[in-house]
Amino acid sequence: MTPSKQHAFIKKVKDITIGSTIALSLFGPAILLQSCSSNQNDDGDYEEVEVYKKGVKTYISETSKGVFKITKEVETDADSSVAYVTYLDGKQDTLSPRAVKALIDQDVAKHPQHIGQSSSLSNALLYGGMGYFLGRTLSPSYSNYRPDLSSNGFSSTQTRNDTTHRRRYHSGSSLWSRYYVSQQVYNSSQQVHHAINTSRTTFSRPTGGRSGFFRSSSHGGFHS
Repeated sequence: MTPSKQHAFIKKVKDITIGSTIALSLFGPAILLQSCSSNQNDDGDYEEVEVYKKGVKTYISETSKGVFKITKEVETDADSSVAYVTYLDGKQDTLSPRAVKALIDQDVAKHPQHIGQSSSLSNALLYGGMGYFLGRTLSPSYSNYRPDLSSNGFSSTQTRNDTTHRRRYHSGSSLWSRYYVSQQVYNSSQQVHHAINTSRTTFSRPTGGRSGFFRSSSHGGFHS
């Protein structure tokens, strides 16, 4: 018996080692979900994973040649997350989170100097709700570009000078003016980000597909 993955994105956080017998004595049956296995006394490795139940639907339009703006973002179930892109010629694309990730990662690899410095589609995706969602689930490295994705307001891998520049360049006002069509849309999107972050739940589960015990704890808090 495993935790339901419906309407959730799961991210591995870290490995921990704990015996199932010890786990039961520590956490008690009230917060442990007993597995269907009869072998419950074996010690082994456990991993901690984060489950995000909320995601985002992002609507982006090309407002002029090569300039993309977020026109709307709404909260949705994590596995319904999607980006809708409308181009000047009327063409429309529907991008899944993994397709968005591939597009952003390709641009980061090929044109690192352009990240945060243009109004390209990849930048609109990275600095919008989809980038926030991916930074919380599939791409923790996005905190290098988005201060709101790290607990202390900036990535620990950045130098002090680079951090100062990014904080100044990506202040709230510059974010909405560069990547959103209006401050109202930007402000509304912050509520979606909040919903994503507060939908996080942590599970501990056996590694390697073994049966065992699961425990969960909901996490609040929002880092802006």
